[in-house]
Amino acid sequence: MISGTFRAVVSATAAAGIGITAFGDRFLLVITVAGIAALFAIGWPTLVELPARRGAVIVLLLTGAAAIGVLLLWDDLLYVAVVLGLGVVGAFVRELARRDGRPRLVESVSGVVTGAVVMASAAGWLAIGTGKVSVGLLLVGAVTLTVSSACTALPIPGWLGSAATIVLGCASGLLVGSLIEVVGLLTGGLVGLAAGVLTAAVHALFGQFPASGRPTAALAAAMLPVAVAGVPVYVVGRLVLG
Repeated sequence: MISGTFRAVVSATAAAGIGITAFGDRFLLVITVAGIAALFAIGWPTLVELPARRGAVIVLLLTGAAAIGVLLLWDDLLYVAVVLGLGVVGAFVRELARRDGRPRLVESVSGVVTGAVVMASAAGWLAIGTGKVSVGLLLVGAVTLTVSSACTALPIPGWLGSAATIVLGCASGLLVGSLIEVVGLLTGGLVGLAAGVLTAAVHALFGQFPASGRPTAALAAAMLPVAVAGVPVYVVGRLVLG
């Protein structure tokens, strides 16, 4: 069985990958985000124990590829929202294509739709853009996620562990934000708070899932907070920095 420590290490590694590739050519960041989304898509149906998992993986991979593709083409999250809508349609089409009597229909549809939301959210990292401010936001998001993920590996039980993750995530955001002038304390603190809350919630929730000890399911649980965090980082950057 794979432990929560493994998930924490993998999450921290994925977040660090975003921070490192933010300084290189854009295609490196695209590859990193695409890899994170793909690992999530492959393991998500197993994590939540969906029926007809192969079809679910296909829908999620197509949604993620389309979300990244349209963002790179038009550089607008509005088109990603359109892709998400098509992903929802794909979830229903998948159910129509099933030939197993469609057991657990509601769970199956809701599971794929939730996965599609995560896949579309991953494109938020790319929506942050390029330039000095964007690289600063990417770095703050990556560092706070790395710190928050590492905190979940600490032997602190229950709500104290979640509180420590949130506090340290916020503190790391304040620290990095103070060091990166174009980001600032406020933006850094908000990004760190979002990263801490998201990481603590995912760790507490999916650590209770029976399937979370399987390799692909554990990878999906580890990738989820990193994939989703792209949207709050983008939103905070737009609201505070303009």
